[in-house]
Amino acid sequence: MKLLYVLVLLAMCRSAAGSIEAIKRLYSDMFGNYSTKMRPVYNQSQHVDVHSRFNLVAITEVDQVRQILHSYVLMNLTWRDEFLTWKPEDYNGIKFIHPPLTDIWRPKLIVPVSLEDRDVFKDETSAITVNSEGRVTWLPGANFATDCKLDLTLFPFDDQTCQFRFLPVSYFSNELKMVSTLISAGTQAYTENGEWILSASRAYTTERTFVDSTFSFFYVDIDLERRPMFFVLNVIIPVVVLSFLNIFVFSLPCDCGEKVSYAITCLLALTVFMSIVSGLLPKSSDNIPMVTLYLTCLLGISVLSVVATILIVMKDPAKANKKTPQSPLFVIPLFCSLPFPGSRRRIMDQVQLDSKTNGLAGSGNPTGKLLEGRSSSGGYCVTADSLCMVIFTVLWMAVSLGFFVQITQ
Repeated sequence: MKLLYVLVLLAMCRSAAGSIEAIKRLYSDMFGNYSTKMRPVYNQSQHVDVHSRFNLVAITEVDQVRQILHSYVLMNLTWRDEFLTWKPEDYNGIKFIHPPLTDIWRPKLIVPVSLEDRDVFKDETSAITVNSEGRVTWLPGANFATDCKLDLTLFPFDDQTCQFRFLPVSYFSNELKMVSTLISAGTQAYTENGEWILSASRAYTTERTFVDSTFSFFYVDIDLERRPMFFVLNVIIPVVVLSFLNIFVFSLPCDCGEKVSYAITCLLALTVFMSIVSGLLPKSSDNIPMVTLYLTCLLGISVLSVVATILIVMKDPAKANKKTPQSPLFVIPLFCSLPFPGSRRRIMDQVQLDSKTNGLAGSGNPTGKLLEGRSSSGGYCVTADSLCMVIFTVLWMAVSLGFFVQITQ
């Protein structure tokens, strides 16, 4: 039994020694005369096909102010190296090797629209594998900071399209061609973003000519859909509520002392939200966001309401310590008007107590005090407060409905 163990151990040692010697001999035969300066084809008039697969791992940030897309990408590049082929049976059955990146030819890809280093795949720690048929698989990964033109017209209900471009530098299209393995980006390892939804993607290759030189490009387009609930709950709804509350300034009596301060408080609140929204949007005039136009309209309505409130308070006789209440703005005839809450106001009956002059003897109003909502001409008295409340309510509804109809189309 002990002899059997010894024989097995000797066989394992011989196999391990044989594998080590075989891989040493393989590396010596493959890389003895290998040069990374030449394209890996014997016929240099032929082009090398680089099959590319774009794998989006994560979208870390979409900088809306600077219009930059930050993401992490893992590429899968495959090509055939005719200089690295062998028969596995001649090397103890070895079918794969993992040479250092500096010892093998690789297509040097750059990102032309990168806002940082264009050579994003210069990391020497990425994995590379070569099989016995000369098929090379390279898996580089990098953090990207690429330019992404954003159209924020429908912000925060907008969809954006960002593009990745890859160019094999130093090689023309007749020397190296990019081939897309998939028609879309790989998302098997994609991590969901809290602000954006990856709705679709497209991967394709094309050739472009620059100054009589044609290059093969690899393009990847990704469609992003914004998650709007955060902005809706924190900006849109508070702005709508504040602008609606601003209308009720005309329901306050002039002698309460808080009429103007209430209007100014609503104006300042809208101004604060305007500053919050402006900090989220790019400093560009190409596409004006509709939410900015909506807030600007609400700000204008608030300013007009403050001006109207100040004028109403200035014209109020009670502010001048007079005993007579505010006179009506005009009178709507009874046959063409309908009563509504807030439109009636007590007015002083300026008729004399003398029944001969007023013709109201025995009418039950011998002191000539107040007649509610009625004028001596037989109509409803509409005050400045009531009229402004109706006008600003209609204006607020028109602006708000127009905004919501536009962003939901």
